[in-house]
Amino acid sequence: MTEVQFLLAHGSRNPQWRKPFEQIAEKLQSAHPERQIVLCYLEMWEPSLEQALDSAYASGLRHFRISPLFWSSGRHLQEDLPALLEQVQVTLPDCLIKVEGPIGESEIIIQAALQALQ
Repeated sequence: MTEVQFLLAHGSRNPQWRKPFEQIAEKLQSAHPERQIVLCYLEMWEPSLEQALDSAYASGLRHFRISPLFWSSGRHLQEDLPALLEQVQVTLPDCLIKVEGPIGESEIIIQAALQALQ
């Protein structure tokens, strides 16, 4: 079973905003060459999550993990993402999609933020 990990970022009009997310994706891919890591966006940039899922599905993959690069679970993760995934399940049958919690809610990120703010 090959699983694709989608790093889902929000999107911004400012192209500089993307740099930390691109670094995270590159470093994660380097650390785990056995995984397929795809950085995608909820809005404003490409590939969108839907485009990335479509592409992976077209290449024959059916197991997807979405890792939101969000600080917390607000409207986008509570409403927009589930609605989008409901549509995706209709157009991409037989795929298994696992959605992780937002990265900002993980204890290691909270501890890193506390350390950085000292």
